[in-house]
Amino acid sequence: MKAKIIILMILVILFTIFVSQNTEVVTVYAYFWQFKMSIIVLISLIGLLGVIFGFIIAKLFDRPAPVKRNESIKDKPDKKADNEVIR
Repeated sequence: MKAKIIILMILVILFTIFVSQNTEVVTVYAYFWQFKMSIIVLISLIGLLGVIFGFIIAKLFDRPAPVKRNESIKDKPDKKADNEVIR
């Protein structure tokens, strides 16, 4: 768990450095609209959208964990054999 936190902190620091170095204003064309915004805002929004879509996709394709069994099938006694009357 600690390794995940360290890696996440390094990625956040690198992302912050990358965003802070891109301060220009750009024009973004999307279909019939055009927006002027700072690259900082653009990169941050795209990163946030990526995280949100990642969580949504992870939830959609989330499979339940396999059920752990204490006994194997071979170790279980046959119920019919216990109920049969010996003649």
